[in-house]
Amino acid sequence: MIKNYFKVAFRNLWRHKAFSILNVLGLTVGMTACFLIFLYLKFELSYDAMHSNAPRIYRLVSDIKTPSEVIHGTGPSWAVPAHIKPAFPEIDKVVRIAANDNVLFRKGDIKFEETSSMWADSSFFQVFDFPLIKGNRVTALKEPFSVVFTESAAKKYFGTADPVGQTILITGDALPATVTGVMKDIPENSQIRGDVLLSMTTIT
Repeated sequence: MIKNYFKVAFRNLWRHKAFSILNVLGLTVGMTACFLIFLYLKFELSYDAMHSNAPRIYRLVSDIKTPSEVIHGTGPSWAVPAHIKPAFPEIDKVVRIAANDNVLFRKGDIKFEETSSMWADSSFFQVFDFPLIKGNRVTALKEPFSVVFTESAAKKYFGTADPVGQTILITGDALPATVTGVMKDIPENSQIRGDVLLSMTTIT
């Protein structure tokens, strides 16, 4: 019985070739579109989900009101976090992150202008679960002039050698900094993007 159904279906498809091809193409396009939309939604909904405390992590933003408009900022003043914990004791940890574009790093004859570096507090690795391959999560960004590289960035300057404990020059020859850690490359589905972390205590 089922075999007969398939025969009848095949004959109808063969008899109406143009209509059948149009239907198959439409079905293929529809299924492909649904699959691509599914992949897109899956990626978007996975943003920052790699952190175990993701539901408890909040980002502060700022709205600056002027007589003519409201300016939306990606973060408040650097001084604000110091006043947050006393005002809200239920907050466990606070971390400041500031993008710092176009920083020149030099190691011997190797020189790169890093366009995706960040300043971050020592609590960075306690709030976020980015894997630290080398170094101590608690102290990596504690001291001034401390630098943590991603794997990709570390290879640019140090090749296969262990970079932890080595010195690298920031802003050309001006500031010698110590490499205190190496972390895995930050995944694409993260709002925090960068290849170099510098300790916030260097500038505060």
